[in-house]
Amino acid sequence: MENKSKNYYYIEPKIGSNIFEAVTLNNHEKLIFGHDKESGLRIVLAIHNTILGPSTGGTRIANVSEEKAIEEALRLSYAMTYKNAIIDEPFGGSKAVIIGDPSKPKSKQFLHAIGDFIESLRGTFLTGVDMGLSLDDAKVIAERTKYIFNSKGCSGETTAHGVFKGIEACLEEVLGSKSVKNRTVAIQGLGNVGGTLARLLLTAGAKVIVADKDKKKISEYTRLGANVVNPDEIHSTLCDVFAPCAIGEILDEKTIPELKCLIVAGGANNQFKREKEDSFLLKKRSILHAPDFIINAGGVCHGMCEVKGLDTKVAIKKTDLIPGLLKEAFRRSKKEHVTPILAAYEMAHEKIELTKKNK
Repeated sequence: MENKSKNYYYIEPKIGSNIFEAVTLNNHEKLIFGHDKESGLRIVLAIHNTILGPSTGGTRIANVSEEKAIEEALRLSYAMTYKNAIIDEPFGGSKAVIIGDPSKPKSKQFLHAIGDFIESLRGTFLTGVDMGLSLDDAKVIAERTKYIFNSKGCSGETTAHGVFKGIEACLEEVLGSKSVKNRTVAIQGLGNVGGTLARLLLTAGAKVIVADKDKKKISEYTRLGANVVNPDEIHSTLCDVFAPCAIGEILDEKTIPELKCLIVAGGANNQFKREKEDSFLLKKRSILHAPDFIINAGGVCHGMCEVKGLDTKVAIKKTDLIPGLLKEAFRRSKKEHVTPILAAYEMAHEKIELTKKNK
């Protein structure tokens, strides 16, 4: 069959040259800017695709430039479209980035301004708090909008369960057995996802190596039996599985040659700096990659259960779909001589096109 999936890689736009070109390059529908003079709110919202339904995506605070905020919103909203599609959720993709210092206290006025912005969109943007915003912040934001969903807590646990199942699928693909017992997994980042994943792996008998800048977290997981390395060395640590669970864009032309693993499978979003070129670099090294928007789709399952009013146990159950989706991506990757993430985009795109055709 003809390979059309080459068109689905995310293409990094040049924000400064032409803003409309940046929006249309990856077929985004909208780029919305919000500002509240009294509270100082500056927010960028990207809505990528609403063919499947209203757009969903987190709202984060980041101490970045305006250009970087736009870049993050565009890229992360693109990923959300495919994440929803691949896991069969009837929603589109979006992302909101607030420009500011997440470490500074957030006033009630500021949080209410966020809520007013979300409410003004009348349900076309359904969101939850992301980096830089807490569950307590979400409660204050919810005083001004009905379109923020965080009453059932953090989605990190659900995401981690999906990543654990994804790692099992990867091990089975490469080594013939899905058991993590006595396998070595190096986890980058001990946040809600990485920390829960470490506990699941340790309980299942895996050898776990961790890295995080937070010394309290390091101390906690050392007591549980994990080994520790410097954050700058975690990607180059000898292991069976490298699990990036912190920042994105950690796989590039510098770090990929330094990897000493058989598999890259973690909860971080946008793991490649240059999605097309760097995914092929990884493939050339015969390192299996679990596409991030499949393996970390548990977070979407959690959020959508909240939107639908379902118990989050349903979300954890839905992560059972992740191993099968990964296996299909691996199968297509081999058959079509492409990378797994490209095959995953193709799978999700087919679902979007089918919905579009049936409308």
